[in-house]
Amino acid sequence: MAGPTSRQPMLRTFMQFSPRFEQRFIPEGAAAPVAQAPQLLRGKRRTQVAGHMGLGGALGVILLEIQDFSLLRRLVRPEVAEALGEALEREVRAVAVARLSALPVCLVERLDPGRALLVVGGNGAALDALERTTAGLRLEVRGRLRAEAMRLTGQEMELRGGAALVLGGGVAGLDMALASALAEASRLARSEAGKCASPMQREFREILELGRVRAVYQPIVNLRSGTVFAWEALARGPADSVFASPAMLFDFAEESASVFALEKACREAAIGGFSARQEGARLFCNIHPRTMLDPAFTPGETRKLLDKYGMEPRDVVLEITERHSVKDFNLFHRTLAHYRDAGYGVAVDDVGTGYSGLASIAEIKPDFMKIDMSLVRGIDANPVKRALLETMLAFAEKIGCRIVAEGIETESELACLIRLGAHFGQGYFLGRPATPPATPAEDVRLAIVSGSNQAVDGLKCASPISDLAERPNQVPHDAQVGEVKRFFDADEAAQAVVVVRDGRPEGLIMSHHLDRLLSSQYGLALFSRRDVSRIMDPQCLAVEWDTPVEVAAQAAMARDRDKLYDPILVTCRGRLSGIVSVQKILDALACVQVEMAKGANPLTGLPGNVAIEREIARRAVVGTPACLVYVDLDNFKVFNDVYGFQNGDKAILMTARILAEALASKGGEDDFLGHVGGDDFVLLCSCDTVEPVCRAAIDAFAAASPALYGPEDRERGYIEGQGRDGRLGRFGLLTVSMGVIDCAFAVAVTMDELGQRAAAVKKFAKSRQGNSLVRDRRNPLGLPGDPSERRVGGEGVGEKEERMPPAAGGLRPPAPPNGDSI
Repeated sequence: MAGPTSRQPMLRTFMQFSPRFEQRFIPEGAAAPVAQAPQLLRGKRRTQVAGHMGLGGALGVILLEIQDFSLLRRLVRPEVAEALGEALEREVRAVAVARLSALPVCLVERLDPGRALLVVGGNGAALDALERTTAGLRLEVRGRLRAEAMRLTGQEMELRGGAALVLGGGVAGLDMALASALAEASRLARSEAGKCASPMQREFREILELGRVRAVYQPIVNLRSGTVFAWEALARGPADSVFASPAMLFDFAEESASVFALEKACREAAIGGFSARQEGARLFCNIHPRTMLDPAFTPGETRKLLDKYGMEPRDVVLEITERHSVKDFNLFHRTLAHYRDAGYGVAVDDVGTGYSGLASIAEIKPDFMKIDMSLVRGIDANPVKRALLETMLAFAEKIGCRIVAEGIETESELACLIRLGAHFGQGYFLGRPATPPATPAEDVRLAIVSGSNQAVDGLKCASPISDLAERPNQVPHDAQVGEVKRFFDADEAAQAVVVVRDGRPEGLIMSHHLDRLLSSQYGLALFSRRDVSRIMDPQCLAVEWDTPVEVAAQAAMARDRDKLYDPILVTCRGRLSGIVSVQKILDALACVQVEMAKGANPLTGLPGNVAIEREIARRAVVGTPACLVYVDLDNFKVFNDVYGFQNGDKAILMTARILAEALASKGGEDDFLGHVGGDDFVLLCSCDTVEPVCRAAIDAFAAASPALYGPEDRERGYIEGQGRDGRLGRFGLLTVSMGVIDCAFAVAVTMDELGQRAAAVKKFAKSRQGNSLVRDRRNPLGLPGDPSERRVGGEGVGEKEERMPPAAGGLRPPAPPNGDSI
C-alpha cells in the first residue's frame, strides 16, 4: 500500500481524530517538527518495534473503531460507553492472539474508548495482505462484540477498520511514521473501504461461483430412544480461507448484500451431501428470514434440488434463526405458509435470544423450537434455567411443537434435560458436526435410554440429586484463608465455599465454622495468610449427579451431628458440578411424597392411572415386548350392595394382595401392578411369564373368594340383589376375569388404541362364566405396518393356547361355571 505524499496533512488528520494528540504539541500556525510527534508506543513496546524496524522488518498499523461512538457516548451513561470500549479492546486482543500471534510484532493499544490500534510487524510478504487481514479482523471482532453490545445498549454496533504501512523514518522518526500511518488508517476506516475490502470480495465471489461451500452434519437425537431423529446441515467455507468460520462467511454476506446467494450455495451443498443419511432421518437447513424477502428469491428452487437428489419436502425442516429481525411480517408469513403447504417442516432457532419472543413464535407456529445453548449450558446446576425450560416445554405443548435443546456438552446436562422432558437434543456430547455424518456413541445412546426410563417412571425411581443442584461458590486449593473471609464478608447470603483442584472438589468451608475459628484468640493472625487446606473439611459429602435424592438424603442424615446441615457436593465423573442444601433435599422429598400420594390409589396404595400411563410409556420407549392384563371382578356391584362398602373394600384389597403375590412368585423383577380404580386392575409383565402369573392369581382367587360370603350364600352359590339394569335377580359369587393383550411396542402405541383393544378383550372375558382368562389372538399392538384393528373369528378376540394364523377359527365356547378357560 502506498504511503502519503506529504506528512503534514496526514499529521493534521491524525490531530483531528485522536484526542491523545493534544494541540499543545504543535503551536498554532507552525509546522510540526518530527520531534513533537506523540509517542503511541512506550517502554518495552517501543523498544520492541524499534528493534524490529532496525533489522529491516516491515511494520503496519490496523485501526478498529466503533462507528458513531462519540454520538453513543452522549446517548448512554458514561459507564456503559466505558464498558463497551473495554469490550472492544478485550475482543481485539483475543482475536489478535488467535490470528496474528505468529508475527514478530503484534501489539494492541487502546487509543481511547471505542478505538483500538494493532501494531503488527513481519517481513514485506507478510504485510502485503494487510488490507485483507484488516477486513477479516473487523468481521471477527464485530461478531464477537455483538452479544456484549446488545446487552449494554440494546442494539448491534457497526465496526470500521483501516490499515496502513509504516513508511520510512527509521528508528529516529518512528513516532512520526506511526502517526502518519495511523492517520491514513483512520481515513480509510471512515471511507467505504472501512466496511468492505475488495480482496475479500473477490475471494467470497470465487467461493460461491466455484461451489467451495461445504456442509457438515450434526445429529439431533431423540431423548427418549437415543436414535438420530434428524441432522442439522452446517455451512463451512474452505478450510484454508478466512471464510472457514461460518460466522465470517455469513457476516460478510450480510454486509455485502449476498445472503441469498450464499444460502442458495449452502442449501445445495447440504442437500447434495445428505445422501448418506440414516434412513428416516430428516435434514434441518438454516434459512435467513430475509432470504424469503429477497427480490431474487424463487420458492421452487429448493424443490428442484430435492428432486435432483431424490428427496421429498417432508424430509426437510427449514430452520429460521431468531437473531435477525423481520420487518415485513405479512410477506414473511405468506412465504412461510407456502413452504408449509408444500410439506416442509419449520423450526425456530436460538429461542431465548434475539429479536423474537414467545408472541412472535406463536405467530410463526413452528414444528420445532430450538433452545439456545446459553439456556442449556449449566442447566443441571441452575434452577432458574430449569424453570425457564419447563415454561418453554409447557408453551411448546400448547402450540403443538417439540423442543430441541442445543449445546449439550456434559452428561449431567443431558440427564437434566431428559428429566425435564425435552424431546430432542443436540451438542458436542451427542455428536460433533462431521462429514460423513457420525451417529452418537453407543454408551451415549444407552445413557439416554436409561435416563428416559427413569424420567417416565416417577414412582419407581426418584429424581437425581442434580435436579436440585445450584452453581457452587468455589476457590482454588492454594487460596488463602483471608480471601475466603473477605468473600463471606462481601456476600452475606453465602454459607459455603468449595475448595477445588483442577475442577475436582477437595474440601468444604462453612462460613460459621470459619467465623468460629477466626474469632478465637490469635485466630485471625494465625490463619489469615495460610492456605485454605488448613481449615477446610476434607471429608465433606460428595455424590455423583445421578444419585437419587432419597439416597443422598440418607447419606446426609448419617453424618456426624455437627455436619448434618452442611450442603452436599454434586459431581459429574468426579468434577464439581453443583451444590445442594439439606433444606432443599427435604423440600424435594416432601413434594415427591405428595405427588406419590396423588398418583397412588387411596385404598390399595398401588400406582394409579397416572403411574400406569407412565409405565406403559416407559415400556414403549424401551421397545421391549410386553403383555398388558386387564383384571376385573364379576358381580362386584351386587356383592357391594348386599354386603356393604366395608366388605367391598375387603374384596378389593384381597384381589390386590393376590395379584401382587402372583407377580412376586411367578413374574419377573420388571413386572408392574396398578389399580385403575374400583375393582379394575392392570398387570404389565413379560410375554413368557404372563400365563403362569394369571393362572396363579386365578387359583388363589378361586380358593379365597368364597370366604367373603356368609354360609348360606356360599352353600347356595349365588346371592339375590339388584343388577345394573335395576332388576332384581340371582347373581353368582365373585369371580375374576382377565384379558391379555400382547404389545410389541416396535412403533408408537397411543393410549386410545390400547384402551379400545383392552375394552374389547375385557368385554369378551366378562361374557364367560366363572374365573376366566382370555388372550387376544390378533397381531400384537405396535407392529410396524400392522393393521391392528383387523378382527378374526366373530368379535376378533379369543383365548389363545398357541400362536396360530388368524384364519384358524374364532372364539371358543364358554367354559363351565367357576372354571378358568385358557
